Amino acid sequence: MSFINRKYKDSVFTDLFGSDRDGKKNFLELYNGLSGSDYKLEEVSIERKVIEQSLYKTYNNDVSWEIDGKLIVLVEHQSTINENMPFRCLEYVTRIYEGIFPQNKRYAENVFKIPNPDFYVVYIGKKDLPLEQELRLSDAFYKKDSSSLELIVKVRNCTNPRMLPIAKDCDILKQYCQFIEIVERTFNKRFPKRSFKKAIDTAISQGILSDYLDRKSREVTNMLCAKYDYKMDIAVKQEEAYEKGVQKKAIEAAKKMLVKNYPFSDICEITDLSQKQVKELYDELHKE
Repeated sequence: MSFINRKYKDSVFTDLFGSDRDGKKNFLELYNGLSGSDYKLEEVSIERKVIEQSLYKTYNNDVSWEIDGKLIVLVEHQSTINENMPFRCLEYVTRIYEGIFPQNKRYAENVFKIPNPDFYVVYIGKKDLPLEQELRLSDAFYKKDSSSLELIVKVRNCTNPRMLPIAKDCDILKQYCQFIEIVERTFNKRFPKRSFKKAIDTAISQGILSDYLDRKSREVTNMLCAKYDYKMDIAVKQEEAYEKGVQKKAIEAAKKMLVKNYPFSDICEITDLSQKQVKELYDELHKE
């Protein structure tokens, strides 16, 4: 069963280590760097596993590959660490296993072998995080006990491409990190598309992902536009939610002060509500 969906919207990370013509080679180099293994493209069979996700999750898609039918590797790039990643990886790998495990074998007497899983997050962001850390599914349990269910996601902080926390040298990851660094440095929210094109030209001139960016300049620009539209949309929603929360607290405080007969002027000064808003609350309370 194939998990590849052509409507799947790639990020630059997913394309570089997945969809691109060199995706297999790039991924093996990435996984060797993260795990310290020594897989060679000509010596292994490797098959991509892509899981369709909901609208906004598709901008941070995991890269999933099966190696020699014995290993499932999920790697995701994040600019903000999601502490629910162990649960999300549990969902992902379960769906992959459903496609591997034949229906007629599920109730068979003999065990059906399934690939070992391995989970990574490549973090490139603004927070000062350790070079290496682990996220555990058991951290989400109400009570830490000897529960048999566990899933560990290894997080590698690759924000500084000169200090990659990896077991083996990985030039393609280093170049990817350098490219993201250039994108962040040149990003202009007034002219995003223009700034992305400038970042691509700068990277090519410095020999960073030059072949990939030269071949796919337009596609990479579109991927970056989609990603940054999403990031800005989320930021606006968070700001709106915060403002609504502040407004709600101010209204609740004003109502309590009105009950205690505080002067309107004092209520306005304390809560930052206007005279009109306080008067409307006053009328509403007296109507009740």
